[in-house]
Amino acid sequence: MSRLLSAALCSALALSAGAQTTAPPIVNGGFPLVSPSASQILFESNRTGTTQLWIISDDGTGERQLTTRDSVAGGQWAPDGKSIFYTVLIRDTSQLYELWPDSSPSRDRMIGTFPGRGPQVSPARTRVVYDVGPWTASHLVLTDGQGRSPRQVTDDSLTVWRGVWSPNGRRLAYTVSKKTGMSVWVMNEDGSNPHQVTHLTPEEGRAQMPAWHPDSHQLAFQANAISPKGKSTLWLVNLQTTGAREIAPHTEAFLDETPSWFSDGKRVAFQSNRSGRMEIWIVNADGSQLRQLTGRR
Repeated sequence: MSRLLSAALCSALALSAGAQTTAPPIVNGGFPLVSPSASQILFESNRTGTTQLWIISDDGTGERQLTTRDSVAGGQWAPDGKSIFYTVLIRDTSQLYELWPDSSPSRDRMIGTFPGRGPQVSPARTRVVYDVGPWTASHLVLTDGQGRSPRQVTDDSLTVWRGVWSPNGRRLAYTVSKKTGMSVWVMNEDGSNPHQVTHLTPEEGRAQMPAWHPDSHQLAFQANAISPKGKSTLWLVNLQTTGAREIAPHTEAFLDETPSWFSDGKRVAFQSNRSGRMEIWIVNADGSQLRQLTGRR
């Protein structure tokens, strides 16, 4: 599983965790994360031989590499959009850094070390959630902002990946894998009231990789289909009505994955291999104005 190219959950997660033994495909642009305060998109690429974080404006200008460390394993915008949290993963232990992309030169500092994968900092910086355990039996752990008082907040009967905080900091969304399939769940910030929010049929796909809408009441997510193999589509679910719909339906065997909302709540950035290579794309929430952002030359 990796975030850059999804197979069961997503394909750069496994690459970052060292779970792949064969050389990964070139991902020119993957796993986009839109800034909450500007039209800039953070994304991952292994075009230089290792996975690093890059940034680009939504008009395709200003593309540049931000990180150079080994074993970079994902990023997260701070709520004000002025800095980025990113992770260096070493043997399932995460070193968490904060980076200021607009400083000249870019500067960063280590925040702390967490005994798990994919640490995500709450909007108020008072809590951190991360994954612990083998990929086939992982769970979420919640700590304070300094990594103290760790507490498991998901059931051992569920295999869980990557909790993400709602913009208002009141809830966490995450992916759950069970024998019956994959789905997106939501729980309160303290781990209470966990519940499933997607209910797709096997034909519609395996729901995963939730992304919060700026209003904290909707989620975009991807659904990987059983048939045809290699198909994934983007979906939207309203948490108040639990109704779900596809954002940009298609029947072809290509992957539309890892959505991220723009701050206006009207557009989504995502990764797709529909051009033959994994790149960053943008689409309106109604499916209109689809366009490729990276790798257009």
